[in-house]
Amino acid sequence: MIRQATNTDFPELADIYHDASLLAHPFIDPEFIAKDRHRVRDEYLPLNQSYVYEKHRQILGFISLTQSHINGLFVSVDEQRKGIGSDLIEHAKERHEQLELYCFADNYKAQRFYFSQGFEVTGEQKNAHLPFDEYIMRWEKAAA
Repeated sequence: MIRQATNTDFPELADIYHDASLLAHPFIDPEFIAKDRHRVRDEYLPLNQSYVYEKHRQILGFISLTQSHINGLFVSVDEQRKGIGSDLIEHAKERHEQLELYCFADNYKAQRFYFSQGFEVTGEQKNAHLPFDEYIMRWEKAAA
């Protein structure tokens, strides 16, 4: 089941962010990710529209958006590659005509995932907080 996140979910979502980020971003200092966990919980999640993927009352992943911009998609490390990320992307696609996100240039696994979901690279930029390049990726609903 996918449902809207509530503020009581935020600590658990921050934990999923932390663990999934360590796996997906080995090029980022783990201390940065650990400190960022608090910012995610206290600042980032309250300002975003977030949806959780829940099974048997356990949160397995989440997606956070600001309008049509995906600010984050994270799946519990033990639950990755089981379709949860695809389901969360599909949930966002059902609510938007187009979606955009930033993906680290060094995160090849995420790039392959987003390409498989119909996203294309439309630009490149420096990350606002870290010394890494990132791709701007975009998906648009096909004209009927």
